[in-house]
Amino acid sequence: MGRSTKKQFLSIGSKPILAYTLDVFDSINRVDRIILVIPRGWKRYCQKEIIEKYRYRKEIEIISGGARRQDSVACGLALVSSDYEIVIIHDGVRPFVTRRMVIESIARARKFGACVVAVPVSDTVKMVNSRGVIERTLPRECLWRVQTPQTFRFSLIKKAYAKALKDKFYGTDDAQLVERMNKPVKVISGDYRNIKITTKEDLILAETLLSGVAER
Repeated sequence: MGRSTKKQFLSIGSKPILAYTLDVFDSINRVDRIILVIPRGWKRYCQKEIIEKYRYRKEIEIISGGARRQDSVACGLALVSSDYEIVIIHDGVRPFVTRRMVIESIARARKFGACVVAVPVSDTVKMVNSRGVIERTLPRECLWRVQTPQTFRFSLIKKAYAKALKDKFYGTDDAQLVERMNKPVKVISGDYRNIKITTKEDLILAETLLSGVAER
């Protein structure tokens, strides 16, 4: 990926990646407010080139994030008031999120406290030791690739983040922080097209996926 422009501001088709993501959340009535956490030094650019240019109807607050993803999410959560029951955490570089995923995850989070979208693993997964030797084959029927959105009761995810901060623990996703509290996390069906764009190859794939969406 280019060093000069952050990946969420790169364009696929006619718009920046982040704009496609915001389009989905902006269109959902059950979403009241959007807190956009972006890299330091990009607030003015984001406000002018995305928020003002595409004229979103919801309240969107832009803030700078932290050194790591978990730090950035914590910055966003700090701006959420206790009046909100549900919080949706989503990667801005997953532009193929759907309304169905968001709406269903909200309903499941209300019922279970926490919900993630995921897809079953299709490849065979091996556990490999430090010497590069296979130790065992993991049961594929139990393995899922977790995506975002990840949706939670605000009170639950707030406690999970507070515990992680106290323990100096960094997880690979938000749900892991809830798992550490021995709380259940509901899984709903995601979509294999709901990719996270992090590499040049992802960007090429996203262009192809976008063409397919436009043709439907």
